[in-house]
Amino acid sequence: MARLVWAGFAGWLAFGALVVGGVPVGVPLWLRELLGVRTPVEAIGERLFRTLPPETFALLVNVLEDAGRRYLGVTHLAKTAALLGANGVVFVLGAVGVWAVRRWTPANPWSTAAALAVGSWLAWSLVLLPLAGAGLVGAGLGPPLAVAASLAAGSLVYAALVAVALPRPSPQATGGTLSRRQALRDGVRVVVGLVVGSALGLWLERAAAWAQSVFERIRGLPPEVTPNSEFYTVSKNFFDPEVDARSGRLEVSGLVERPFRLSLEELKALPGYSRPHTFECISNPVGGDLIGNAVWKGVRFRELVERARPRSTARKVVFWCADGYHTALPLADVLDPESFLAYEMNGEVLPKSHGFPVRAVIPGLFGMKNPKWITKLELTDKDHLGYWEQQGWSDEAVVKTMSKFTTPTDGATVPAGTVGVGGVAYAGDRGVSAVEVSFDDGRTWRRAELKPAMGKHTWVLWGLLWDAKPGRHVLKVRARDGVGTLQDGRSRPPLPEGATGYHTIRVTVR
Repeated sequence: MARLVWAGFAGWLAFGALVVGGVPVGVPLWLRELLGVRTPVEAIGERLFRTLPPETFALLVNVLEDAGRRYLGVTHLAKTAALLGANGVVFVLGAVGVWAVRRWTPANPWSTAAALAVGSWLAWSLVLLPLAGAGLVGAGLGPPLAVAASLAAGSLVYAALVAVALPRPSPQATGGTLSRRQALRDGVRVVVGLVVGSALGLWLERAAAWAQSVFERIRGLPPEVTPNSEFYTVSKNFFDPEVDARSGRLEVSGLVERPFRLSLEELKALPGYSRPHTFECISNPVGGDLIGNAVWKGVRFRELVERARPRSTARKVVFWCADGYHTALPLADVLDPESFLAYEMNGEVLPKSHGFPVRAVIPGLFGMKNPKWITKLELTDKDHLGYWEQQGWSDEAVVKTMSKFTTPTDGATVPAGTVGVGGVAYAGDRGVSAVEVSFDDGRTWRRAELKPAMGKHTWVLWGLLWDAKPGRHVLKVRARDGVGTLQDGRSRPPLPEGATGYHTIRVTVR
């Protein structure tokens, strides 16, 4: 009997997952595109992120990202896993609702639909979303009417489908095993489809091989300017915001004498400023790929702040963004003549994934201090901990000196003889003065050749030719910044202020 009960519950759970996956997830996703409302699943996913201790969060991200790169050839596996986990929470909750209604509601399918619709809406509005930090009735997801439409549509369609697809069996029914088995099979197909589809989508995203440049005789170096489509992207979002450049405005306010708002066209009419700049994510592990270099164009922050006439008490600038992200910087850093608000990337309109219509470009700091989708600059006299800073990440976020191999790769087998070895090095606004490579696990070091940097805020390409002898070799690389300070060789994880340690690879020569 117990087995029969659990088999029945598993069947309803699987069928509920199928229905819940297509409706309370699918309908809000459609409305997200239509109305610009964040979905309940995103709120749950972000809540799952925030409930993890920072150390656990960083460990999970690093493990998943490393697994994605090594075994699937993809990036952002951690975000995909989090989204699937949030969907899984929704699936289970919805399936339990299906099972409960099937046991305790009248046989009339429309009574069942009404009970499910009201119960689903109340659960989301008064319990789940507030617990996820999205506010009562999802107030933090977007405009109230749009949020209400999203919740109501998901609840109603979900309830109607369940009521029609799962009519209450008559008291005389004695079987049902076949339908339950079919439901279980359907549920398994949904789960497998989600996992395989996500992995395939990420693989396809990275499928196009990126163009290699030549630094003397060395192949396998990245291009000095990273193409927009290959530039790394990191955000707190499952789905990045859609900002309407025609109606959107950048606001400058707070402790200023003359607050104002400007459209994108009005921003572009101001004196332009352009330079190359390398971004690195603070969560980039030693040897990681969360780094890229591009040529950015925009308007200096000084132009905007001075126009607003800051008060003498102002000492910080808070950046507010369309996706709810926020961070703060000292006013002095924002007034640096090389700090600017970018609206172009590599000669093209700033891509959506990189912050369209505008993002910050600040010298010497990790990407978390260069926010995207900026909507407001608020001058203040108070300290302000930003989104990631509240979760334990550094408030200063100064770039660490780093270096990495891009050729050969870890675990590679190369023929004996002359082998090209190379990669990139970066030290923020300090620049890079030297790169050294060891072919014997750090016992001795050789100086590499540096290709002239594109600018004072960019990475450098480095390389040298190695007379490789047969055997197994441990290679390490280290850099010195522009004032001669050696890269920190202590092995430390990204949390809280960026990873340190020498990138180390193992190569077999035959």
